[in-house]
Parts: sequence; structure tokens; C-alpha cells
Amino acid sequence: MINYEDLTAPVNAFLEDILKGQQAAGDKMPVYLHVGETHDRFNENVVDSYLLGSRRFGHGFQIGFAPKMVQKIVEKDICLECCPVSNRLLGYTPDLRNHPVRFMLNRGLQISVSSDDPCFFGYDGVTLDYLMLVLAWELDMRDLKKLSLNGIDYASIDDTRKEELKNGSFKAAWDAFIAETLQAATE
Repeated sequence: MINYEDLTAPVNAFLEDILKGQQAAGDKMPVYLHVGETHDRFNENVVDSYLLGSRRFGHGFQIGFAPKMVQKIVEKDICLECCPVSNRLLGYTPDLRNHPVRFMLNRGLQISVSSDDPCFFGYDGVTLDYLMLVLAWELDMRDLKKLSLNGIDYASIDDTRKEELKNGSFKAAWDAFIAETLQAATE
């Protein structure tokens, strides 16, 4: 579920529909909500999403206002999608060095890198998002690999497909990236 939080109805306005859908589908309807993309400290969408069992939060950077929620999200192993290009262009984080998610990484939160609104901003993929994070957050190779693997580990695909991706195409692409990086460093 996606909405512009500062101008639209909160998650709890859709509570009845979400619960009906979950009840009808059983465990076949995971919840993924676009929440926490706001600086409104009184917005309760992150808490409501947590209570609904959302497995991933699209953004979620607002949880920095609620330190106890951060620990609950870590314990429940919920992933936050970080969308640096979008967050910067929309004015949520003008300087990515101060992006709230950067500090949440050190608190044990699982983070993936997402593009958010690529059609709106006119680009594809997450390369630009990763580039901006590498420069702003001074990420190392271990950080890059963890963020990349989180994109697979917290995807809405079955475990068999996740393992295929991690041990197949991701491993091949990562190994090639490392080889190219090492080659460039020695030239």
C-alpha cells in the first residue's frame, strides 16, 4: 500500500480492508506498507504497520522519533527500504550524510536500497541510489554486500528463489564486481 503520508489518510483508515484481505488469504497475503516517509513525529503509520505484521516498511525513517520502536523492529526482523534519491529530491533529506537510516544501520536494523519513484524521476534501477549512499555514508564492500543481499532476503519471493538468486546470479555479479574493482585498483 502506497500513499503520500502527509496528505492522505493514515494506515488505520484502511485497517478493515487490510484485515479482511489477510483473513481471506491466510498467510498468503504478506503486508508491505509504505510508511514513515515523513518528519511528523505524531504520525502513527509505522506503529500501525508493525501491529499489522508488515514485513517491510517502504521508508520507515520516521522511526528515529521512537527509539523503542527501533528495538521492536530489530527484534521482529523488519526491513526498511531506503530510497536516497527520492528522499533527497522530495526534500526529506537534503544532505544524505544526515539520512536517519544511516544511523539506524548501527542499531541493527535491516536495510535494503530501493528506487521508490523511478518513473517520476526518470531513471531505472538502483545504481544511482547506491552511488549516493556510498559517497554520503562512506560504505565499504561489506556494507554494500549486506544491503544488496537484504534486497533478496526481504523480497516477496519464496525461499527457494531467494537461494537461487543469492547463489546464482547475485554471486556471479558480485564476484565479477569484486574482480573488476581489484583489477582497477592494481592498474
